[in-house]
Amino acid sequence: MLKTIEKKIQLFIQGIGGIQRQEIVHGTLYVKLEDDRDCDFIHTEIRKFYREFINPEGGVNMYAVGDEFAFDFVPEDREAPVFSDEEYSGKEGMMPSDIDKGVWSDFAEEGLAGDFGLDPHNFTDEELSDIDVQMQLEAESVRGK
Repeated sequence: MLKTIEKKIQLFIQGIGGIQRQEIVHGTLYVKLEDDRDCDFIHTEIRKFYREFINPEGGVNMYAVGDEFAFDFVPEDREAPVFSDEEYSGKEGMMPSDIDKGVWSDFAEEGLAGDFGLDPHNFTDEELSDIDVQMQLEAESVRGK
């Protein structure tokens, strides 16, 4: 991303308020918010600014990364369906009722544990976490993230 574009984005972010820290690394904007509940508002505002002043055919994807939010500036056809499909809220799969089965049962339901010679009772927390991450990545790739 051009430094002039990065500077425009950073100046805009400073004007929004509610942001503790911001940084652009390799074209991705990382933002630490004072209140994480403001992420959807910030996402919408960044997208409006980006489309109006930088690239009218562009989009902005948001990801939670630790205690920060990452914003990727992408072509319109690569943007997550959060803005393009009114029935998609962007929060599918995030409610406790959507994940109440737990990591192991999702893995076991697909019969993957036995296929790999894994004993479901001997997983460490780290292994369960790795399985969860892989399943989330697969689900996101299906949704086009």
